[in-house]
Amino acid sequence: MDLPERGVTALFGHSGSGKTTLLRCIAGLERAPLGHLTVNGEVWQDDQNQGRQGGHWRPTHQRPLGYVFQEASLFAHLTVLGNLQYGLKRSSTA
Repeated sequence: MDLPERGVTALFGHSGSGKTTLLRCIAGLERAPLGHLTVNGEVWQDDQNQGRQGGHWRPTHQRPLGYVFQEASLFAHLTVLGNLQYGLKRSSTA
């Protein structure tokens, strides 16, 4: 699939058709078997040839993009501030 560099692209399909899987692969949260992903000329994943030793994989933290999950990932019993403080308590760095 080729997508335009600018504008808005809509991804739609039936439940179970792979929309979320595709987005997770782009974000680097999943690795597509035998997949190849190039963004602006940079290879983020290349596992099309099994003969290669693991292929090429750009780690999630090196991909310049954001991902907003569909599911709420906050504790419902806490306020927004409480959720932020919960995460800060578990942070290893200041």
